Amino acid sequence: MIEGHPKTETEERLLLLIKQDDYSAFDELYNRHWNTLYGLAYNVLRDHEQSKDIVQDIFIWFWEHRAQWNLSSSLGYLLTAVKFKTANFIRANKVKADFFKSASERKIIEFDESVLLEAKELEALIHTITSELPDRCREVFSLSRFQHYSNKEIAAQMGISEKTVEMQITIALRKLRTKLGKGNVFMYFFI
Repeated sequence: MIEGHPKTETEERLLLLIKQDDYSAFDELYNRHWNTLYGLAYNVLRDHEQSKDIVQDIFIWFWEHRAQWNLSSSLGYLLTAVKFKTANFIRANKVKADFFKSASERKIIEFDESVLLEAKELEALIHTITSELPDRCREVFSLSRFQHYSNKEIAAQMGISEKTVEMQITIALRKLRTKLGKGNVFMYFFI
């Protein structure tokens, strides 16, 4: 439990307390980052309710899987989570990839450079792991998860069936699970 006031704790200390099941520390972390995460989601989706839902889902997942992550800072991680969850939402709802690209290029929120660096490092790790996939599998996965194409669009572009696209994505996710380890926090954002 937090001995002093949660607002005076460092983020590193809050994360340590959260791992020890301290909900007041989680509540403080939530209050510190909610507006930033919501702003990023809204900047992409332009939908208040969906943006709130995505941020809520991320925080719920973050609390429920607190035993699995090992962080001393969380904002870069959470921003990356928002990026992937909004992309998955767009893909699942068949919103054009052009919309995602143009919306994500708008930079309304300014972030501390260290946060952006942390998010870039997380993304670089994911790209490094996926670069080890077989060529076709890597291309399908990249089009799906990084360029936000639908399975139908990928199939048309590559001249393969949608079933083959699904199979290649499944293979890629299995390899990612193997590389990252079972229950790794990043897997949540790819499914």
